[in-house]
Amino acid sequence: MPSRTRVSEGQPLEALLGRTRASILQATATGATTTEAAQRAGVSPGTATHHTTALRNTGLIGSARRANTVLHTVTRLGAALLTGSSPDRS
Repeated sequence: MPSRTRVSEGQPLEALLGRTRASILQATATGATTTEAAQRAGVSPGTATHHTTALRNTGLIGSARRANTVLHTVTRLGAALLTGSSPDRS
């Protein structure tokens, strides 16, 4: 059985999601506003919004509006994808 390593250490996550979307997902692991996620991924806020929408629609992140910002956080499913583990189904 292969050893468990963080998927982000290799390129499988990028192959699955694309480089920018994988970067946005990784940025949400510690919580990030749209602007922060954009800066971490090296893209515009508009591009980050496009990718956070896709990640949210697939259940990999959650988003909550706070005043004039949106905070994005990784879900259990998204965290499992980042770590290469099985999501907790409880």
